[in-house]
Amino acid sequence: MNVGFLTNRCEFAEPKRYDGNGELMVAAIGCVLWFSAIVIRLSLSHKLWTLTERLVEAASFVIFAAIPIFFLATHVGAEFARRVLLKNNGLWFQTLTCLLLGLYIAVVKLLALNPTRFSWLKQFDSLIVSNNFGLNALCFLLGVFVVLRLPFLLLELRGRRIYTKKDQTIATFVKRNGQLLSFLIANLLYISLVNTSLISSTFEAEYSGYFIGLSYVLIAFIMQLPIVRTTPPDRMMVFDLLLAAACLVSLFWFSRPSFSFGPFISLTLFALVLIYGTGLGRAHFGYSFAVRKDDVFYTAKMILLAVVLLVPLALVLKFAPSKALSTFDWQALGGSILFFLSYAVLFSFRVGIFEEMLFRSGLMVFIRDQMQARSHQPLNRQQVVLWSAIICSVIFGVCHIGNNPGSGIALSPLQYKAIYAALATLASMFYALAFGETNRLWASITIHGIVDTTAVLLLGASLVVPF
Repeated sequence: MNVGFLTNRCEFAEPKRYDGNGELMVAAIGCVLWFSAIVIRLSLSHKLWTLTERLVEAASFVIFAAIPIFFLATHVGAEFARRVLLKNNGLWFQTLTCLLLGLYIAVVKLLALNPTRFSWLKQFDSLIVSNNFGLNALCFLLGVFVVLRLPFLLLELRGRRIYTKKDQTIATFVKRNGQLLSFLIANLLYISLVNTSLISSTFEAEYSGYFIGLSYVLIAFIMQLPIVRTTPPDRMMVFDLLLAAACLVSLFWFSRPSFSFGPFISLTLFALVLIYGTGLGRAHFGYSFAVRKDDVFYTAKMILLAVVLLVPLALVLKFAPSKALSTFDWQALGGSILFFLSYAVLFSFRVGIFEEMLFRSGLMVFIRDQMQARSHQPLNRQQVVLWSAIICSVIFGVCHIGNNPGSGIALSPLQYKAIYAALATLASMFYALAFGETNRLWASITIHGIVDTTAVLLLGASLVVPF
């Protein structure tokens, strides 16, 4: 299989060490862009955010999302992660995150900002105990500390020798995993209290808390099995997928209360534990935002190809509302370039970064590593990139099948879901090939953001808007 000019370098197939040139500057620019895009979007919102509210919201994303994600993707950030943040099972990271969250909660509370903008304010009133904001906030911070520590404790199992039959006794297991068991119990208790309304009756009674808490117990159990470590430790193994799941499920701890930046704390945990904690390194995961001239030209080419292919398909398949192009206000777009750019930046950063790190730096890397570790004959670079991209993109498309049609869509829900999955798979191929060619996340993230922005602003597609 040969797609010529789309797969020339295929750096993803044989990752090389990053030189770190210009990464800190890119990180700073990324933080400024993210902050500015949020302020612009909120300024144009019909909800009439005050200046203080806009600044606080934008600053929260910079502190909890932009700085950690961009800084850790630099040479300096990588060294800081290894020397400081990974020490003592991530103690500094967990403590600093909880202190910053506590400060953020206190600032918003003392400034008496509008609860309709910061919905978590009302949720804290009865998160666990009714009518006690302070106690609930304290319990939340303790719960965050526990859930952020668990993946680091699970990481210890990666290098531990596998149990023999002689070791498989309850006493031996408890002795070797005392701290892990304590945190698993505390974790289950906290998330059960929050998500089951056992004490506070403010929220609807539901039992997801039990399942979320028990999922960590199940992950810890499976990690003890030899079958999850059949891949060499210098590649991603099934164990590492479980480790990634333990990092990502932590986003539920921020969904009640409703912290909009919560998923990015989980993503930072993913970067620390999986990319640096396993010792595989960021080049192995393509975790870089460094911009190179060749990558810029390639990315521009892929954006053009994606738009030229996906826009007509979306119209022909009626994925977008009828007459979307003819009713689009081209003059308004020309006069509001900041409006368009703010959409593109936020789709790239708030959707693109999250999904691309998971599917490209996570799933696509896992597929590549498994192919290379288990193949009976050497695979050429193009084969590695193409098959990794195809498998990853199909899974990406299937994961989007839950989306429902919005107003103006002339398709049944079933038709819409099928077309959405197919278009998402095709779009993902552009993201995956860009990642495969450059082994740099920024290329796939940029294409992802432009494609989503085009779909929403140009076609009026009913994608989930990240703001």
